[in-house]
Parts: sequence; C-alpha cells; structure tokens
Amino acid sequence: MTPPRLRVASDVGGTFTDNLAYDEAARHVTVAKVPTTPENRALGTVRGLRQALAAQNRAGRDVAYVGHGMTTATNAVIQRSGGRVAFITNEGFRDLLLIGRQNRPSLYDIRKTRPQPLVPREDCHTVRGRLDPAGHEVTPLDEAGLRRIAERLRADHIEAVAICLLHAYANPEHERRARAILAAELPGIPVCISTDILAEFREYERASTVVLNAYLLPVMERYLASLTELLADPAEGLGLAPDVPVMVMEASGGLMTVATARDKPVHTVLSGPAGGVVASAHVARLSGFDDIITLDMGGTSTDISLVLGGVPQVTREASLEGAPIRIPVIDINAIGAGGGSIAWIDEGGALRVGPRSAEAVPGPACYGRGGSEPTVTDANLVLGRFGTDTRLGGELALDPEAAARAIEARIARPLGLDITAAAAGILRVANANMTRGIRVVSIERGHDPRGLTLVPFGGAGPMHGSPLARELSIPRLLVPPTPGILCALGMLVADLRHDLVRTHLAPHADLSAEAARAVLDPMLDEAQHLLAADRVPEARQRIEMRVDMRYIGQSYELPLPLAAFTDADWTGLAPAFHAEHRRRFGHSDPQAPIEIVSFAVTATGLIDTPELPRPPTGAREPPPEARSGTRRVYFEAEAPGGGAWLEAPVWHREALLAGNEIAGPAIVEEISATTVLYPGDRARVDPIGSLIVDIGA
Repeated sequence: MTPPRLRVASDVGGTFTDNLAYDEAARHVTVAKVPTTPENRALGTVRGLRQALAAQNRAGRDVAYVGHGMTTATNAVIQRSGGRVAFITNEGFRDLLLIGRQNRPSLYDIRKTRPQPLVPREDCHTVRGRLDPAGHEVTPLDEAGLRRIAERLRADHIEAVAICLLHAYANPEHERRARAILAAELPGIPVCISTDILAEFREYERASTVVLNAYLLPVMERYLASLTELLADPAEGLGLAPDVPVMVMEASGGLMTVATARDKPVHTVLSGPAGGVVASAHVARLSGFDDIITLDMGGTSTDISLVLGGVPQVTREASLEGAPIRIPVIDINAIGAGGGSIAWIDEGGALRVGPRSAEAVPGPACYGRGGSEPTVTDANLVLGRFGTDTRLGGELALDPEAAARAIEARIARPLGLDITAAAAGILRVANANMTRGIRVVSIERGHDPRGLTLVPFGGAGPMHGSPLARELSIPRLLVPPTPGILCALGMLVADLRHDLVRTHLAPHADLSAEAARAVLDPMLDEAQHLLAADRVPEARQRIEMRVDMRYIGQSYELPLPLAAFTDADWTGLAPAFHAEHRRRFGHSDPQAPIEIVSFAVTATGLIDTPELPRPPTGAREPPPEARSGTRRVYFEAEAPGGGAWLEAPVWHREALLAGNEIAGPAIVEEISATTVLYPGDRARVDPIGSLIVDIGA
C-alpha cells in the first residue's frame, strides 16, 4: 500500500528557518526549527524540511506539496545587495527616481536624509518618445537611441533593466517595443517593463515598483534556482518528484508558483510575515475569534498586523527602505524588536533595544557562537523565562553564564544596576517598542484594542504577549499550536492569488455599465487564463472585481467591490462610495461628483485547507505527566505580585489536553516557542489546541 503523501512548508527568517511536515491522512504535524544559513538560505530550508520529515519516518519522495516563504527579497533591499539595474524612461525624466515625491517623513527635521534610490543616476537613461494621457502617440519611440543605450549597458555589465515610460498604462506598445529591442541587443539580461508589473498611473510609484522588481531579479533567480535544485536532488536535498508543486507566499497573503516568483520577485517582499498573518487569521477563526492583532516576534524583528472579520487588511501603499511598492501587500507594521535585538546605551545614557540584531550569526551571547552583545533572548534567559536545560528548536543549547556576562558588561555595570534589574529593563524597553507598534495598527487607525484578541507567535512572541496585553488593556491572548513555526503553516492554508489593476480615469456619471464591462472583460479573461495556467480546476476558481473611486480633485482613492455589471450595481456604487468615505474619514459630500480611477480583478485559486490535528479532551486539571517541574522566574514590578522572583510550574505543551486550565505564574514549553503566563493570567486549551489566555487584572 502506498503511504499517504505529505505537505511540507518552510519559512526562512533572519535568525531561524521554520519547517513543518503535515500528514493529511493522520492529521499529524512534525516541526523543525533550524538556524538560518546566510551563505545560502536554501541549505537551511532543505535541512529543516528533512528533519521535519525524518520525525515522521518519511522522505522527500512522499511529499506532494511544498509551500515556501522567505525574507530574501526584503533583506536584499535593506542590505542593498540586489543586482546592478539600469533604468530607462522618457527624455527629460532622468531624475524621476531621485526626485520622487516631495512629502517629508519629518516636516521640520533639516537633518533628515532620504534613502538613495536603488539605481544611481549614472545608470538612469532616457529615450525620445512620448504618449499622451489617453495613450495616443505624440512622438515616435527612438529605436536607434535604444540601441545606443543597449551598447552602453553592455559595457557597464548591467544585470537587469527596468523600463517605465510615461502613460504606458494607457498604451503599453512603446514599452513592449523597447523591451523587444533591448532583449535582442542584450541576450541573457532580463528586461522588466512597468506595465507587466503595475499598469497604473502615478509614474513615480510605477517606476519605483518596476525598478525594485528588476533589482531583485538576479538575487531571487539565484536563490530560487538553488532551492529548486536542492529540492529535486535525491542525495543532498529532498528528492522531490518533478510534478510536485512548489508554491511561494506573496506579500498579499496569496500563493504563486516558483516560475511567477522568478519573473515578479517584487511580490515576494514581506513574504514570510504575510504567511504568519494568514495562518493567524485561520487559526483564530477556528477558535471563534475574527478580530485580532497578530504579533510575530522572531529573532530579528516583530511584525504586527490587524485582522478584522477574519480577513487580513491589505494595502497598496507600502514602502520598503523609503521606496514605494505599489502592489497588494498585507498591512504589516514591522519594527526592529526581536529575540536577537541588541540592547545598548545611547549617547545620553539611556537604555535602548534594537533595531540592530545579532541575527543567526553570531546570534545572542547565550548561543555560544561568538556573540558578545546582550539581546532580548539573553535577558529572557537571565530572568528564568528559559531554563538552563532549554534547547531552542529542540537542539540549540543556551549558555546562561555568557548571557549574564554580556548584560553585566554592556548594560548593568555602565548603568549602575544589578543583573536582574538590567535584564528586566531590556525587556521593558523591548515591550515598549512593541506596544507602540501595536498602537499604530489599532488605536491610531480608530480600532479599540480592548475589543480585540492578541495573537502572539514566532519564536519569542508568546513570551511577551501578556505584558503587552496588560499595557493596552487587551483582554485575552490566543497562542496558536506550534507558534514558533506559524508562518510556515500559512504556506499550507493560503490560496493561489493573482491581482490585476488597470487605470481608467473617467467621471462615474459619464461611464456606463457597458463601458465598464469593456474595460473589465479583458481583465477577467486574463484572470481565468492565469488560473488555468496554474492548473486550478474551474470549480476552485473565484474571481472578484473592484473599482477604485474618489471625489474629483482628490489625490487618492477608495476601493469598492463590484458584484456585477447590471445598471443597478453600477449606479449603486455612488451611494456606496459616499458611505465608505464617511466610515473611513468621518465625512462625505453626496453632491460632489465622483471619479473612477481604476478597475481591479483578484483571481483566487482555492486550495484544500488541511484539517489541523486536535488534542484529546481532558479534565480541567492537566495530567500529572504534563508538568515537568518548577522554575524561578522574575516578573517585572508592573505585573501583579511582580518585582520579585516567583516559583512557576513548567508545563509541556504537547502533553496538555483540550479543556485543561493553567493558572499563572507558569511557563508552557514546546519545541518551537515558550509561553510565559504572568501572575493572575489563566490559560485554557481549546478544542483545536490553542491556548486561550485571559489576562489578569
């Protein structure tokens, strides 16, 4: 009898690579958390997947599906390690990327400098040719000039080319012709045109997005080629069958094929964090919570997002290192506070934590890999949140003496504190940073956190969830099963997704339903073609339409769903827009004319969502074998009964049963993360294995 096949998934973070293997028939999940391999992140991915499979006595030949998320693209932009890109635009617009927008992040800060563009000015080129806003040719494209540019690019050893021509969204012919000429003149060098990535107006955002795509092409091509080769290699990798789908998480929370990711790597920015939000929404919905704040605290950063009605919030106004990205992105607030965030003292003598991180190499001082600077992980170890016998990911032993030495030398002695006070101060500052991050996605956007549930996950999130909830009066935590590898789970529960957008500026009153259909019909055909190319059965296809609208004279638009093309649906957009404008901004003007800005189509290929394993049901009291002993843990003065070392029972999460309840103070350990219950907290295990923690007053 052929054994049931498995789904596997991996998420590559800055410090750890998280992996899981899921047996659909047995509903059995095994996990592996391994250090990220910066020299080639694909090596850590394959190593972790092999460990997760070995825990089920299985091998790569049993795998039927691979999901993958990573920070490769994000890190390439942050570290400026992408390819050398040439940018080509219209004559007279050479400095488009350098000028950008005139908005300032800090209006009166004369010392504020903007990040340099990804393409230096010497690699920006212009060509004669012009279209008007309607897409009509004003000046023919100078093809001879393009060939002269190609000769220069060849001499400069350019690795990729990005083309953005004015008003190409209305007529892409000039861009397509330019690509054809350069592809012929520069064989082997990829050429990106803006209308393949973003067929919308706003030249700067469109140029920035296509440049980012070109900048990432060489990096992602090398990475994904290495990953694909290792996954197929039976000796050094997994030995996957050739027909096994390998899907990549994209920034919008959907999945795309590896081939699409290699062509459009800009969509993989924030890929890993997006998987965590998708998985959080899925698990929270199973537990009966639709409105949540997700808090993904890993080794390098903490990613915070809002989920309302079970749906992650998606934006098209993202940026990375100062460069706008005009693609659908789950709205994530990323801050430099993770387990590996380094504690330091600034020039004024104040204690700071992050954004600099010890990362995977050398890592926190307690890793014993040569790190000497104190981190959040070192503070948690010194304060007893980790035990001296704790092994991160099941294999990495910690050195409490090295952690204490680092905190003593770098923080305690300079500030005149004892080690306990210094370590507690590190946690207090890190928690303050995360509290501000949660306020950004909740209070500052009109959402009361007292009506939400905090979902902390990642390797470090469950250790910090309770004090964060207390500070913001959030009533409860939901700690998912295997929280340390939750981002990887997102690769198994997300759907395939394609987003298409076309700019079409016109007054709503002047555009009929028939005219709108003429714009949308080709987009619907393209959406169906894309899903068919992904081999999605027709019954599993879902296509949704959207119209972006604004009052005439406004600079930005609001999205509204369009159900159908009937006159009633089309006419009903106007009152719907006024209502949405009032809901979002507190006012509307029903007498003001409305303008259509663009049409959008989202094509989704529904996957079979795996049914998660459920723990057996037990009594309120946990079984004796679930308790492994007690540990002295320090709780800060802000916690009830805190400001002192308390004896806390330690529980094995894998041995807890549905219905079990645990009172804080307590420590709940598992292979991927540790949950800290503060005095007054009360946790219960729900039917799917999540820990529902009611926060003490």
